[in-house]
Amino acid sequence: MGDTYYVLTEKTAVDYVKSRLDFFADDAEFECQEIGDGNLNLVFRVRDTKNNKSVIVKQALPYVRVSGGDWPMDINRGAIESQVLQLHYDLSQGLVPKVYGFDSEMYAVIMEDLFNFRIMRYGLLDYVSYPNFAEQITDYMVRTLLLTSDVVMDHKEKKELVKRYINPELCEITEQLVYTEPFRVGGRNNMEDFLVDFHKKELVDDHELSLEVAKLKFDFMNNAQALIHGDLHTGSIFVNQEETRVIDPEFAFFGPMAYDVGVLIGNLIMNYLSTLARLEDGPQRQAHLDWLIKTTVEVVDLFKEKSLALWDEVVTDEMAKTPGFKEWYIDDVLINSAGVAGCEMCRRTVGFAHVKDLDCIPDDKLREAAKKTNILLAKELIKQRGEFTTGKAYQEFMQKIDLKGE
Repeated sequence: MGDTYYVLTEKTAVDYVKSRLDFFADDAEFECQEIGDGNLNLVFRVRDTKNNKSVIVKQALPYVRVSGGDWPMDINRGAIESQVLQLHYDLSQGLVPKVYGFDSEMYAVIMEDLFNFRIMRYGLLDYVSYPNFAEQITDYMVRTLLLTSDVVMDHKEKKELVKRYINPELCEITEQLVYTEPFRVGGRNNMEDFLVDFHKKELVDDHELSLEVAKLKFDFMNNAQALIHGDLHTGSIFVNQEETRVIDPEFAFFGPMAYDVGVLIGNLIMNYLSTLARLEDGPQRQAHLDWLIKTTVEVVDLFKEKSLALWDEVVTDEMAKTPGFKEWYIDDVLINSAGVAGCEMCRRTVGFAHVKDLDCIPDDKLREAAKKTNILLAKELIKQRGEFTTGKAYQEFMQKIDLKGE
């Protein structure tokens, strides 16, 4: 980080954008708002109110934002995010925001403002359904993952990209917060009193579970399978009734495809639990639960169907053309996706970073029931992940969920 770096504010972001981008008219009348709600970065919307044009500016900080500066963080993640956004924009045919420019001194990316979209997590918490989501998110996952794998890419070229997108500090966050601390006492874990004993009994003292999580952790650390997003939860997705856009790939690196698929599935299941706990039985509740099951089923089945179809068009490795290999390969991704979903659900319940879906349940008893049920469901996904290679398996799994059971 050079001497020219400074932390942007609402007052300085407008002049900064004007100096970097020929986007706004000469008669523009500006307003700027800091809109970031994540843990790591600053995010500004710079808008010309007269001509109704706007951009987003995202600046990486040299520390974790929520730590107040006490947790240093490699600022180069901003460069990785910008490069991945541009690559994924091309691979996914526009299912991420368009990048207008990246400043390697300020570690700031200026990009398309998705002002007519909404963060998916908040839409789901209002029980909104998105009819095109499963179709579009599977297009995104299949194209970004399969097309950056050794099945398709020249192997030397891919290894060069693996080096370029190495992201050790962000990977370490995942290794610790997803795959280690939730299954141990202490660390940065964060849970209500009613979970302390339950956490120890169900997660810490379950040695069979720890063995399976260890397998998943070392797959994450060693399987440079494809250029993954690395944090594909419903807070990293913008949606409206017609379109889907994926944002925030700052955790991107070459890792297991299952991580992206599994994190998404885990967040859909947690919204299912949230809906069970927050809505009384009735048509609205049932409609949203049905949509969540349908969407989870479609995410799994469309991912598999599209991967197998695209495989035949793009495969270059001769051994990957062996009959039966592609089916084994995609099933292996889906098996580990179930395990990842379980780890994501555990860490969002007892770990450092929670999800609003579970934390916003107002009734204390129902929130306790939902969080404990979430842990038990997560364990089933991790331990029995070999059974979850079809949408039907998730349909049967989710239809059995009952908060009263715990």
